[in-house]
Amino acid sequence: MASAGQNCIPFIVSTTLDKPDSKTRKLIRSHVMRGKNTRKSRRNRESLRNLESEDDDELACVLATPRMIASELSLFSYGVELKPYMLDLIYRAFTVVKPSTYTLQAITASGARDDLFRFSNLAQDPGMLHSMLFVAQAFYDLSLGTSYGRVATFHMTRAIVYLQQRINNRKEATKLTTMAVVTSLAIAAIMTGDIEAAQKHMDGLYLMFELRGGVGSLAEGNMIVHKAQMIDLGLAMGTGSTPRFIQGEVSWSPQIARGSTTTRFPELGTIHSQLDPKLLNIWADIREFSRAANKADETGVKMSKSLVSQFSTSIPYRLLHLQFDPLSLPELLRLCMLAYVKNLLVKIRSVGRKMASLANKLEVALRAQQFFPETSCEMAELLLWSTFVAAISIFDNFDAGWLQVLMVQTISTLGLGTWTEVRGVVKRFLWIDMIFDQPGMQVFEWISRGSLTP
Repeated sequence: MASAGQNCIPFIVSTTLDKPDSKTRKLIRSHVMRGKNTRKSRRNRESLRNLESEDDDELACVLATPRMIASELSLFSYGVELKPYMLDLIYRAFTVVKPSTYTLQAITASGARDDLFRFSNLAQDPGMLHSMLFVAQAFYDLSLGTSYGRVATFHMTRAIVYLQQRINNRKEATKLTTMAVVTSLAIAAIMTGDIEAAQKHMDGLYLMFELRGGVGSLAEGNMIVHKAQMIDLGLAMGTGSTPRFIQGEVSWSPQIARGSTTTRFPELGTIHSQLDPKLLNIWADIREFSRAANKADETGVKMSKSLVSQFSTSIPYRLLHLQFDPLSLPELLRLCMLAYVKNLLVKIRSVGRKMASLANKLEVALRAQQFFPETSCEMAELLLWSTFVAAISIFDNFDAGWLQVLMVQTISTLGLGTWTEVRGVVKRFLWIDMIFDQPGMQVFEWISRGSLTP
């Protein structure tokens, strides 16, 4: 870990300072070496090695121990006293919050500059520091099953105070650091299920973009633009609003799938003839992405950032621009694909249920599916997959009795009795093992407690 620490310090200093003189370098070394010769810190460094992948620049360039956070952040003048609990929260933000909320983190190649929460941003704006502290504490509070408490509220308030100061300054109002704070507050609101607050933050962020000349005024691939688009699409799924942060005409051709994978749908059998070609193209793209994700998990070779970025925007954007009869099979598949994508991008428990528009439409579409003696096996299998995706991604509180009844009926119709048998069916459709296997098994156990027994 020594090499990671040595690589990080020049990067952090160079973001705000000229090359330090010998006295400053000596000070930096003395800060970094504090506590590193103790047995306890060696154990900490060893445990961190287990969290980091060899090629993950993002974690490798962040920090070695909470003590190193203290030494590195102490080089900046925030006008904020960094108390021990704050350093612990910053540590959690980098090593716990993002990996726990961003589902594809483990199989996506990442770089040293692809996150809002970086020392370069923290060094420029105490508002960003407080927003990070708010996110980390709120995430911890929510993990305990409670709403966020006094500590999270304090840091949210401080972040908003600093943000207001910047907004009141014409020169500062549209700077990237100001926009980054707004974006982080919107993300935090999504995490805590406060959709209304997230919408207000996004309204403000949209105005900032407009004052800069629109979304296109920032370079392609800019992290703030990408995050804004992701939040915008998430709100569109959850509230039924129209996406504002993605520009241009919708391209309905396959974006990820190639060759015969765009025309062959063996898992859908004869059902695919009932589906809109636009919907099938999206299905093909999600299927191909899911295969790539499973391969990345199996081989350890990570997916490119560009592939994940393309998937996370183009798929939901196209799905949101389609509309079918609310009770029809195409609408059920459209909604299930949205739910599937939601779970790939964000896995915060109970957020799905708070996406009221998607949850309500999905319930209507699922309830409309009824079994008849002539119901085909392929239709029953597709419905089984649909119910599992809905239960995992949206109705994850396991309190939807109507969904449990439908799942039991479907499993019984197919003559399935074990999770292994059920998994064999749902994997034929859209499925990423590392994301859906564990919650899928939990859903099956929930169903079993309900009435798989004779």
